[in-house]
Amino acid sequence: MIPDFLVIGAQKACTTWLDRNLRGHPQIWLPPEKEIHFFDFPPLIPFYFLLFAPGRSIRHWAKNRMLRDFRKVRAGQQSLSWYVRYYFFLRTKRWYLSLFTPKNGQIAGESTPRYSMVAEKRVAQVRALMPNIKIIYLLRNPIDRMWSDVAMQHSARFGHQGLHTIDEKQLVSFLQNSNHLNSSRYMKNIEQWEKFYPQSHIFVGFYEQVRDTPKQLIKTIYQFLGVDSSEQLIPAIATTKINVNDYPKMPDHIGYILAMLLLDDMEKLHQRFNNQYTAEWLKSAQQYISIEAGTKADCANTA
Repeated sequence: MIPDFLVIGAQKACTTWLDRNLRGHPQIWLPPEKEIHFFDFPPLIPFYFLLFAPGRSIRHWAKNRMLRDFRKVRAGQQSLSWYVRYYFFLRTKRWYLSLFTPKNGQIAGESTPRYSMVAEKRVAQVRALMPNIKIIYLLRNPIDRMWSDVAMQHSARFGHQGLHTIDEKQLVSFLQNSNHLNSSRYMKNIEQWEKFYPQSHIFVGFYEQVRDTPKQLIKTIYQFLGVDSSEQLIPAIATTKINVNDYPKMPDHIGYILAMLLLDDMEKLHQRFNNQYTAEWLKSAQQYISIEAGTKADCANTA
């Protein structure tokens, strides 16, 4: 079965919220796992790759994920045969397509946030395998998204003492790493996907829509996917916040570093969409730059 749509990201931009709302629609089928990672992970049997991955954080994540899945199967919540196929079969194109088993009258899709920033050759592979799919891309203020990413990963990468204890050099190195930055370079990512799919096949939503008008956003996404968008089919959980954490405020100098790294992409993003969300994001980046310039001026005057 060839999937009908992909949710490609962005990370920390409410893709889990969207996944759970899509699962509530009777005409939409999604795999038991939210993130299949077919187009961004090595073509190895998942069980072996996850257990012997070079990154400690990936192995830790994989172990917890496998234990969670085992408990779901044991409780009768998920299919044992699906998980056997997922974890122990070779990751071929045939394997990937076999993971999608919708019923008659259902469309199928999957959500893997890292797909948004895969290399161009990977997007070409997606296009070759699924030429007519629709793409959903949720965006969040790229600077805030980066700080949320730091907060989410700080335990595994920086120890369990808390964000305020992270070594400054480690933090800056994390933020400047291309793998993390690319998740926030939305315009670059959109342009790469548009090389292979027309704009009409790519839906871009915004974090603030999830916050302020979640039911309308879900309704619009249903319409984009071509399923029934009647009010009674919008799940009650549409207004429920998922994976929300109260993180410490980002220091201004960190905001400045991110603003300087992401400003060019943010300007292009605002030129493209020119809405209240991209305007607010761009303004926040400019404020971080202005604050830092003022701080440097004060230091110079004091000296």
